[in-house]
Amino acid sequence: MHADPRLIEFATHKRRMLVGILDALFAQIDLTDSQYETAKARYEAVSAWLAEGESPFLQDAAIYAQGSIAVGTANKPIGRAEFDVDLVCHLPSVGATSNPAAVKALIGDRLRAHATYASMLEEKQRCWRLCYANEFHLDITPSIPNPACGNGGELVPDRALAAWKPTNPKGYAARFEQYAALRRRLTLREAAIAAKRADVEDFPEQEMRKPPLKRIVQLLKRHRDVSFAAPGRSELAPISVILTTLAARSYADCITRFVYADTYELILDVVRRLPEFIQVGERNGRPFYFIENETTTGENFADKWNLDPRLPRAFYGWHRDAVAMLEGLIALEGKDRLGEALQKSFGASQEAVRAAMAPLATTVGNARAAGSLLVAPSLGLVTSPAVGRVTVPPHTFFGR
Repeated sequence: MHADPRLIEFATHKRRMLVGILDALFAQIDLTDSQYETAKARYEAVSAWLAEGESPFLQDAAIYAQGSIAVGTANKPIGRAEFDVDLVCHLPSVGATSNPAAVKALIGDRLRAHATYASMLEEKQRCWRLCYANEFHLDITPSIPNPACGNGGELVPDRALAAWKPTNPKGYAARFEQYAALRRRLTLREAAIAAKRADVEDFPEQEMRKPPLKRIVQLLKRHRDVSFAAPGRSELAPISVILTTLAARSYADCITRFVYADTYELILDVVRRLPEFIQVGERNGRPFYFIENETTTGENFADKWNLDPRLPRAFYGWHRDAVAMLEGLIALEGKDRLGEALQKSFGASQEAVRAAMAPLATTVGNARAAGSLLVAPSLGLVTSPAVGRVTVPPHTFFGR
């Protein structure tokens, strides 16, 4: 027995609207354009101060963003106002035989010579942090050229400041943007609807305000933060670069190999398939995990997993929970239950969830009150009469 195509159509629209709600929710914890510009102005001023130093090694110093700020996946931290901004201070004239601790000290000494920066400065293991109250934490990591990388790679200090380790922040960001630019292919039905859309008063579909891959990464990181918020758990949380890397590779593979009925199906499949992009071998009778940086040689984002077996176990346990959470959201009936699930899964306030759902709830509520919330087999969810329509049941995803 074949499924009713009208019910399939309604389920598709339900998923699309959930995508819109998630997008609106995460837009509230996103870095705004003005915040980005302020952060950029802050670190450019720091860069200029370093370059004015007497040391010839500092005179061509340049600071640029790396990590979540660079690729547009930053989330506002839970429980505090400041965004974490990861920066690289690149010193192109410093050679690979230099001492990492001395290079780091060179930057710290220059920052301490500035009256304002000195009062804001905090030393971390591999970097220097400037704390702008209620704005940003600027973490500045020194880097030098990597002569062994033909792709513009760099070297940064290891945690012990005893050696240099390969990385490539600019190359990584460029590759991530290539993946993020990939778009889901339309189904035949969607292509037909798109061709008619100029003549159809369609229900306004909720579009994402940034590429789906970037929202997926934000979603994963926030669910990770909530899942590992308990005391003693944060040290086991999968690091952001692992979540970002696995999501990017899974997304690119899903987009190029498969066709999805809607963006939510794509999101769910991307998250389900994250573990497929972890290379697992064996060394000395133990599992060896490898998540490579595709843009340079020798950087393994999972290197700590091979030292602490709790970390891979924590990742796989969290991953099962993340998949179950996404599967559970789409199965929920009623706005109240959905709102509660969003608060629990993403640590969102009741006000934030209500704001994310408000435009949708208002539009659908008005349409329901007018008796015009309908499903048309060829057009999908609409708010005006259409041929072949069937009225949406009263107690649905959009109901009480």
